[in-house]
Amino acid sequence: MNFKVVIIFTFFVILISLQYTLNKILVELREIKEILKILKKKT
Repeated sequence: MNFKVVIIFTFFVILISLQYTLNKILVELREIKEILKILKKKT
C-alpha cells in the first residue's frame, strides 16, 4: 500500500515539474518571437 502512494506522489511531482518546464519554454519562445518581430520591422 505504502509503495503505491510513493509511486503516485512521484508521478505527480514529475508531472508538475514537466508542466513548469514547458511553461518556461513557452514564455521564452514568445519573447524570442517578439524580438524577431521587432528586428524584422527595423530592417
